[in-house]
Amino acid sequence: MSQRNEILNVFLGIFLLFGLHIIAIAIIFLLGWIYGQIFGYSSYNYLGIWIIGAWGFFIWQMLYVIPLCIWLRRQQRLAMMKGVIIGAVITALLNGTCFLLLFTNR
Repeated sequence: MSQRNEILNVFLGIFLLFGLHIIAIAIIFLLGWIYGQIFGYSSYNYLGIWIIGAWGFFIWQMLYVIPLCIWLRRQQRLAMMKGVIIGAVITALLNGTCFLLLFTNR
C-alpha cells in the first residue's frame, strides 16, 4: 500500500467516525424527543436524557468504536482503523476538555 493511499484511508476512517457521531447524536436527541412526546414537555425530564447523553458521549462512543475497530481489523483495513482510533481520541479529548471547562471551579 502506498503512503498516499494509507493517508487517504486514515482520513476516511476519521470521516467514518464523524458520520457515526452524527448518527449517535441524532439517536440521543430522538430519544429525548420521544420521551418528551410521551410524558410531556412540562416536566423537563427529557432534558435529562440529552444531558446524560452529552456527558456520557465517551461511553456511547465506545459502543460503536470498539466493534468497528474489530471489524476493520478483520477486513485488513488497518489504515482506516487507525483513522477511527485517531478520531475517537480526538473526540474523547474534546469531550473531556469541554467537561472540565464547564465544571471546574475558577
